[in-house]
Amino acid sequence: MKNKLDKIAIVSISGVFPGAENTNIFLKNIQNKTNAIIDVPEDRWILPKSIAVSKKFAPDTALCSKAGLITDFSFDSSGFLIDKDLLINLDLLHKLVLHAGRDALQKCYINDEIAKRCGVILAAISLPTEKSSQLSFDILYNKKKIDLSHALSSQVVSFPAAILARSLGLKGGCYTLDAACASSLYSIKLACEELWQNNADMMIAGGASRPDSLYTQIGFSQLQALSPSGKCSPFDSKADGLVVGEGVGIIVLKRLRDAIECKDKIYGIIKGFGLSNDIEGNLVAPASEGQIRALNQ
Repeated sequence: MKNKLDKIAIVSISGVFPGAENTNIFLKNIQNKTNAIIDVPEDRWILPKSIAVSKKFAPDTALCSKAGLITDFSFDSSGFLIDKDLLINLDLLHKLVLHAGRDALQKCYINDEIAKRCGVILAAISLPTEKSSQLSFDILYNKKKIDLSHALSSQVVSFPAAILARSLGLKGGCYTLDAACASSLYSIKLACEELWQNNADMMIAGGASRPDSLYTQIGFSQLQALSPSGKCSPFDSKADGLVVGEGVGIIVLKRLRDAIECKDKIYGIIKGFGLSNDIEGNLVAPASEGQIRALNQ
């Protein structure tokens, strides 16, 4: 059970986001009020935007072609404990995870003993990626034979945490979860529990999302949840929906006393958490009563 005296320290932060190849640029973009929403490039969708986008609600179309997309990411495959041929063929989702995970570990203290007791819990939304969509297309329409590398590169929910742990030699257990919009917070909560229960000495937690953006644009349009204006304005009277985005954010956690002993830089302290099921909410509008109950807990 949780020891109330055991605070959890955040000892590293890393990520890749639209218009920001690292968290320093991400912070500067926020400070400078930089808008990272762009028009979807023509080569990103398998359909031309003239067919896929409709200004009025219509079946199988998107209400807008604006999104927060990563367009300038370059992957360095060196230094991982995985065959390079497999790494090169991976979906960009997994390359983002590997890049951010390696960067996060380079910013905190780790040795062989800690690596043996370092676990990975990541969040990844259970939606088709570009590679999994292409795999389905090749099987159904192109009648191609699929080899192991194609099958592995198209993995979605089970793969991000597993390949990160394997690639970095982390042996404390790993899994990937999907709890919709709360996924990344769930991963942090569960990682803290591993440390509180002394099942691990260090945990990597966070979230990764890079689904096939045509799928999400059309999907959220059909839910009438996508912003037709392409502007996300939460808690504002001008709000007209969400804007699809992608990226990866990872943090490294240790018990506070261990972080101090390792002389890690401490970015923040986690003292507790609260969870709730709001019951009366729906997919795009949680009930405030449940959220207040979580805060009280």
